[in-house]
Amino acid sequence: MISSGKAPLLDRRHDRTTDTLGALTRLLESARRKSGFEALTLADDAGLLVAGAGAAALCDELAAVSPVEARCAANDTVPSSLDVVEGRARMRRLRVNGIEVILCGLGGARDEEAALDGVAQGCGRILKAAFA
Repeated sequence: MISSGKAPLLDRRHDRTTDTLGALTRLLESARRKSGFEALTLADDAGLLVAGAGAAALCDELAAVSPVEARCAANDTVPSSLDVVEGRARMRRLRVNGIEVILCGLGGARDEEAALDGVAQGCGRILKAAFA
């Protein structure tokens, strides 16, 4: 038998799932661990949690406030309890097949903006595949 000298190709994506919610949750959990986020959530525009990684209560809270926070006017000077979340939370709005969702990361330590951009791209790919 003749060997080609190349190592067999290994799929880096082991333990894959075809379940959309499972795939989103795995993506968020992996990104949370790598980037140091305390929590990552994907919520609809009504504030309902679609998928999350981190403490369940914190994910529910982030999902609930993310649409409100994302809509706040830049010149709003009335202090609120959302100010604490606002200072630590990073958000991205995604639109997939006309459906808008909000990705929110809380407390990232390592290059959180780039990490959130990567998670947003991954969520977009997963959601597009689900609607295909």
